Amino acid sequence: QKCTEMSISLIVVQSYGMIGVVRLQTPPLPLLEPKPANEPPDLRLVNPFPAFTEFAAQSIDLDQLDNAQHGHVPYPVLLWRTAQSWKDRHDGSLPSTYAEKQDFQKSIQEASRKWDMELNFQEASQNFYLAYTEREVDVDRLKELQSQSESQLPKLHAMISGLLTFLERHDGAAPIQGTIPDMTASTESYIKLQQLYHDKALLDFQELRSLVSLSLVSDEELETFCRNVFSLDLFHTSTLTEELEGNPNEEMVDEWSMVTMDPYEVPEHTPLLWYVALRACNVFFTEHGRYPGVLEDYETDVPLLQECIKAVANKMQLQDNELVRQTFKENKFAMEMTRYANAEIHAVASVLGGVASQEAVKIITGQYVPLNNTFVYNGIASVGGVYKF
Repeated sequence: QKCTEMSISLIVVQSYGMIGVVRLQTPPLPLLEPKPANEPPDLRLVNPFPAFTEFAAQSIDLDQLDNAQHGHVPYPVLLWRTAQSWKDRHDGSLPSTYAEKQDFQKSIQEASRKWDMELNFQEASQNFYLAYTEREVDVDRLKELQSQSESQLPKLHAMISGLLTFLERHDGAAPIQGTIPDMTASTESYIKLQQLYHDKALLDFQELRSLVSLSLVSDEELETFCRNVFSLDLFHTSTLTEELEGNPNEEMVDEWSMVTMDPYEVPEHTPLLWYVALRACNVFFTEHGRYPGVLEDYETDVPLLQECIKAVANKMQLQDNELVRQTFKENKFAMEMTRYANAEIHAVASVLGGVASQEAVKIITGQYVPLNNTFVYNGIASVGGVYKF
């Protein structure tokens, strides 16, 4: 609760026998480098900047190239030229229907002289959607982030405010990222293309720089912001107090129910079930001032813990769930957790420590998206799951 009041991130790690939990509690955190998987390159082929258009249209004459040169034309140039030819034949329109998109992809292959040998045309075919798909910034989401960050995150607020002004000036076009992916190309053409995108990114950065106070946001922070404008977000979790004392909302209960409908191969290995049992051990501690099983006659704690398990399942509104009901009908979980007697096993603790340290790095650096919000590890079967509580 103190961390919540002071807006400090908290990572709680509990290793209990063969079961463990890593729980994140964070205030709103700006995710400036979420590094989403499979993010498409920012090539801007639908509405290219003038320097690229000049390079693609005038500096390369495909008909005059020999076969070796033809096989080393960068695929963004091939896509742009194919799109221009398509627009000439379709009243200035890019492909929109499924059939048109398939025809467009086919036309790339037809333009190749030796398809099996020309990797650049194969790359163009693999990325053909970039020629008619334009990445857009979600302005409504940006305005939400602007509002949410106003009081507690002045740097993020200033950068988003500057970005919104930039978008208004450029008909919704965001600052270009300025990097290009690896591709089959001659050294000369690749370096030239790379320089074009770098120069355009620098111009966009300089304009955005003029819109954001230098005393508030450094160049390095703004550069990072520019590279990630399509994936900016705020990350925050529920608090531990809300989890333990409040009632789950309908969305959470539905998510937990979906997990139980697709359990692990051995249903009782599903980590969510072990979370219920571990949480029950904490309830037991609150009620009795000790963990179950720490006394010599540990079996007397089994029925007491079983009642705690049922109470936690009821609190989570899972008492009528078929898997939960069948699993906890007998004392098997209560017996297993009682046998652990709050022992910390090094193999389980090392897994949890690795997960916790990874999440700490995410929170500190703002890179990648932290788990939201609880990782549950079942060391019996060496399986884990992430759940939102």
